[in-house]
Amino acid sequence: MAKAIRLRLLVVSCCFFVLSPAALAGQGDLEASLRAADAQQLQAIMTRDDKAMATMAHANLRINAPTGRILKREELLSMMASGEIATERFERTPESVTITGNLGVVMGGEIVVPTATSTSGQMFGAGKTLQRRYTNVYLLEQGAWKFIARHANVVPTPSK
Repeated sequence: MAKAIRLRLLVVSCCFFVLSPAALAGQGDLEASLRAADAQQLQAIMTRDDKAMATMAHANLRINAPTGRILKREELLSMMASGEIATERFERTPESVTITGNLGVVMGGEIVVPTATSTSGQMFGAGKTLQRRYTNVYLLEQGAWKFIARHANVVPTPSK
């Protein structure tokens, strides 16, 4: 009996060892696809491509915007189309990418220069370079990452 148990443990251990690299490779592919989705989200914002954003945005999308508002999906799309969300410059540096089940989280820093007509430009100053921290959340549905939540805030610059 003890010999059978040891044999089963050996078989299970070998299977785990053999399958682990495949699982890790799959996780690497999943992370790469999440990073690509986050880059597409950035591109859609930079180019004010509300149609591309509509494709990637989940129906329950919520954004805690740096302007202090919580936006729903349709509000975001409308604001993109009208120019209320528009930038002269937008750079993003992802610092942390985490995947748990079908949930992906990308966090990092952003440098944004809002246009004069944008809500951020009116609130923070047109042409002013803003340092921001962000968290973007994605949900993996039917093999595609859907943009479901975002929080972004302006990092205060120390007064001199």
